[in-house]
Amino acid sequence: MKSVLDYFNERIRQAVAQYKECDIYEIRMRINEPLVINTSFGEQMIMNCVVCERDIKDSFNRATEYSAYAYEENLIEGYITVPGGHRIGVGGYMTLQSDKSMAVKNIRFLNFRVRHFIDGCSNKIMEQLGEKELENILIISPPALGKTTLLRDMIRNISNKYQGTSICVIDERNEIGGCYKGVPTIDLGMRTDVISNCSKAEGIIMAIRAMAPTIIAVDEIGGDADKNALEYADISGVKVIATIHGKNIKDVREKLGEKMFSMFATKIIIKGIGEYICC
Repeated sequence: MKSVLDYFNERIRQAVAQYKECDIYEIRMRINEPLVINTSFGEQMIMNCVVCERDIKDSFNRATEYSAYAYEENLIEGYITVPGGHRIGVGGYMTLQSDKSMAVKNIRFLNFRVRHFIDGCSNKIMEQLGEKELENILIISPPALGKTTLLRDMIRNISNKYQGTSICVIDERNEIGGCYKGVPTIDLGMRTDVISNCSKAEGIIMAIRAMAPTIIAVDEIGGDADKNALEYADISGVKVIATIHGKNIKDVREKLGEKMFSMFATKIIIKGIGEYICC
């Protein structure tokens, strides 16, 4: 599996290598500004490493294997996912395409979001769930507290533990399984299928019609299309494990509406990996 260091030239690599990859959450490259590394112990601004155009170009070329055209679909969405499950957000000069979509033409800003996989972080939750039949599960937390990391480990645990289970992961941004050319680079278990690079709503309906899952897993549910697709899953008898941004149960109930919120029998509130309330 590729290290995040593989995506930088020697100058940037030396600055990043001061920190353990497991401690790094984001690496931000902004043209003509100091390199910024966001870590588990706070923001680190590397004042003696001012990012230049060459640094950004080198990193982008390494990430796209010098074939940017192969990543056009993702770049329209403003990011690419690379081997190792890392996601790279891009910013710069936007241009209008012939199909009326927007694309970044001159890339001048990169945000490397470093993938983390904490083996066993869902074990205590799995113990609470016990041997009973799984119900719909909603994982709630503000950004950057580990809900996607927890979701990954729950998928792997359930997939390996429950015989007869078939999980289908709808991985819109390739963040859950870190798929590269359709192949997950993160272990999601023996009984897991992945549909990546399509909207959550489309993927949920496609999975139910084509893959016959017993469980669907999806990250960061939001709009009406997601809600309608999740209702379709519930009506179809397919269980759902989902995450959502939210401060607390009251906040999420208001976002989803009472009908959708009540669909989830188990709610997990994350205060950070290893700190949660299961209710």
